[in-house]
Amino acid sequence: MNEGTVRKGPRVKRVQGFNKVSPQGVQREDVAGKNNWLRRLLGTLLCLTALALAAYFVADPVKRLLQRPLASVMVEGDFFYISKERATELLSAELDGEFLQLDLMHLKRVLESEPWIEHAALVRRWPDALEVKITEQQPIARWGKEGFLNQRGEIIRVPDISMLDNLPLLEGDEINASEIMQQYQDMSQLLRSRQLDVVALKSDKKKSWRLVLTGDVEMAIGRGQVMEKMRRFITAYDQHLNKYWEDVGAIDVRYTNGVAVQWLPDSNANKKYIK
Repeated sequence: MNEGTVRKGPRVKRVQGFNKVSPQGVQREDVAGKNNWLRRLLGTLLCLTALALAAYFVADPVKRLLQRPLASVMVEGDFFYISKERATELLSAELDGEFLQLDLMHLKRVLESEPWIEHAALVRRWPDALEVKITEQQPIARWGKEGFLNQRGEIIRVPDISMLDNLPLLEGDEINASEIMQQYQDMSQLLRSRQLDVVALKSDKKKSWRLVLTGDVEMAIGRGQVMEKMRRFITAYDQHLNKYWEDVGAIDVRYTNGVAVQWLPDSNANKKYIK
């Protein structure tokens, strides 16, 4: 080694971000972390305080909204078989006076428990009204003395059927109600073009059918081939019976190749055909 040459030792690598490593530098980092934690705690406390104040000022209006009284009830429908007053009475017994707390499903069940009501639709109308739409049953025919059949052939029992006296009377086994209803509709469609109406239709336990037509003319149909027998009657009616219908007392179509007619006593037809 030459004189004058400076001997260099190993370089010391410094930690980035510090001029020198000392315990004092570490203490400054701890203080900064504590300050950040305090700031976050203070922010959280301020948020909670704001929420508490908001809840205090909002709670009372919300409470008043939830307890808003029901001001009016609007009931709509045709009201042919059940009166509007009766429907309103059913509702009034269940209303508790609070608009938003109304149990609409419960009110619907109460209304539809009334046999004359087929369907009830209930809707809240802001701010404080209840709108109710009533759809009545559609009686198609009387069922014995205890009720009626609707358009689906379902037996609906009601305490009083006097208002249905203008409807045809159907009788038979309850289990066959839908079939009896269908048979009535098929017969009515066939007879309507001849201005003949079904007054009554009865089916016994053996499925033997009897019919009462316009003018209280009774018809024995018997079992099986009901519509075929009815068409045979229509042929006889078109060719002969329509001229003397007022003289007909009863008809029997249980034969395989003809129709038997019983004339009313002292009628012109009876005098003409019965010797």
